[in-house]
Amino acid sequence: MARTDLYAIPANIITGFLGVGKTTAIQWLLAMKPAEEAWAVLVNEFGEIGIDGNLLRASSRSGEKVFIRELPGGCMCCTAGVPFQVALNQLIKQSRPDRLLIEPTGLGHPREVIAMLTTGAYAEIIDLQATLTLIDARKIAEPRYREHDIFRQQLQVADRIVANKKDLYGDNDAHQLQEYLLELQLPHVPVNFVEQGRLQYDWLLGARRYTTADVHNHHEGDFFANPLSLPDCGFRRIDHRNHGFYSSGWLFAPHFRFDFMKIYQLLSVTDVARLKAIVRTERGWVFFNMSDAVLTHSSLDQAGDSRLELIGTIPAAWLDFENQLLQAILPSGKECP
Repeated sequence: MARTDLYAIPANIITGFLGVGKTTAIQWLLAMKPAEEAWAVLVNEFGEIGIDGNLLRASSRSGEKVFIRELPGGCMCCTAGVPFQVALNQLIKQSRPDRLLIEPTGLGHPREVIAMLTTGAYAEIIDLQATLTLIDARKIAEPRYREHDIFRQQLQVADRIVANKKDLYGDNDAHQLQEYLLELQLPHVPVNFVEQGRLQYDWLLGARRYTTADVHNHHEGDFFANPLSLPDCGFRRIDHRNHGFYSSGWLFAPHFRFDFMKIYQLLSVTDVARLKAIVRTERGWVFFNMSDAVLTHSSLDQAGDSRLELIGTIPAAWLDFENQLLQAILPSGKECP
């Protein structure tokens, strides 16, 4: 039954560290959405060039009653939460959803998102239900993950922990995850092992156990609630840094087309922690995804413009990469001077 204004909007947070498969998991959930319901998705990304929102739009079929809004540029709670509130208010007004899914960036503070949604005016209009935290159990062995404050926090707020990519696990990975959860004093949190982000619909319906107190906003990074504008040349790059990670993102106007093999070869040798791109090529729209140094690609039916986002742990000089990126453009349009 489509919602009325007589009850609060059921909502879930789908969180997890970089590259764990949150967007794929949300795609899976949207495929299970009851046909008569309208769902809204608020996507936050670390970089300034949003990729995930466009990917979700491109993979959604017309008439599905799915509404998507992006909030690029860092964690949702920064700068007193004003950009978050603007984006969320506009999304709710536009969609009047039966369910709201919120995907914080893999480097965001989920405690503060929970605090914002469960206090003040939002406490009256949003019924925050289970928070699902995705994790790649293979990462537990790496100190840069297990000792990262945000990585730990994402597990501490979870109502259900979803160990994704189980088909890639070694013999000891599941055991290491259980030992780590004991270390964090989280043996009571349900853990499910899945492949390809295959969440179950009824996991969304669980009750929220985590409560927040004395949570302070962070003020690192800037936010852009409005769509990014393009210069006359038709593309731009934006750099961003936060929480020890650095990103660079490129946005190209829709008329640019790229040589598939050239851009594939360029991305396949790019050494970064995380890479996503939606690119228009002579073969059509293509989604590129690099996680754990493995580059994959898949076809998309449609997309609005070409976007690339690269995230690393060290600042990089992207001039050479950008020059090669421009050389991969098929003859059309013009470049910035």
